[in-house]
Parts: sequence; C-alpha cells; structure tokens
Amino acid sequence: MGSSLYRHIAYCTDFSENADQAFVAAKDLAWRYGAVLHLVHVMVTYSTAPIREMYVPLETDAHFVEKATEAARSAIMERYVAQLEEKQPYEIHLLSGYPASEIVAFAQKNNVDLLVTGSHGLTGLAHVLFGSTADRVVRKAPCSVLTVRLQQTPAQNG
Repeated sequence: MGSSLYRHIAYCTDFSENADQAFVAAKDLAWRYGAVLHLVHVMVTYSTAPIREMYVPLETDAHFVEKATEAARSAIMERYVAQLEEKQPYEIHLLSGYPASEIVAFAQKNNVDLLVTGSHGLTGLAHVLFGSTADRVVRKAPCSVLTVRLQQTPAQNG
C-alpha cells in the first residue's frame, strides 16, 4: 500500500492550555498514521531572548539547567505520555534556545513530516513585539504545520 503520509509527527509544547489541546490532535494523528510522535519542548534561556532587557535573567548554571530539564521531562511524562496508547511510539526532545528556530531546526534534522502546535502562545506586549512562535514556524518549517486553535469553553465565552 505504500508508505504512510506521516511517519514522524512532532508535537511542540509550551505547556499552555492551547498546547494541551493541540496534543489531542497530534496524538490522534500519530496513532492513525502509525507515526512516531516526537514530544518537543524548547526551554528559553536569557541568552536566547530577543530583547534581553525585557526578560528577567534565568540562572544559567548547570544546576538550574538540570532542574529545568527534569521539570520539563516530568511535565511531559505526566501531561502527555500518560495519555498515549500502550504501543504508541514516542520520543521526548528537550531543547534550549529560541523556540521557533529550534523547532524548525529539529524538523529539518529529524525528517519530520508534520509539526503540530497551538496557535496561541505569547500574549500581550510580547506577541506584538515578536509575533507568535506558531507564525514563525509556519513560515520557516520544511514540512506541513498544523496549528490548533484554542477552543473556548462556554464559561470563557461569557
């Protein structure tokens, strides 16, 4: 029957509510296509922030990086891996740097067929100044990108 349309699907998370909703789509697509689901989180550090003066500096010592990495891995295990089907193939990737650039580079290096991300990440002034990570990924990605809109609950709609 030929090869599957999607062999490698990368789900990119910032642990936001919108990212959690995007996970449902990524998980379902990976299961339906028999694809490896790559769970990707990019840790932003002070040195990679676009305008350093606008960010509170993060400690860059090895202990801090180790703790941040452990926390991100635990969050991925608890929030996402626990929801996967028993035999669903997955890999966890914890990166550091500027999120859009790291996601695009990851997709290129790992032959990703589809990137899945939430449509809303940054809000307020940061979004006005820098744009969204999703916007940048859509423009630069070497593959298709599925952006999942945040679904409002009736209580949020007012």
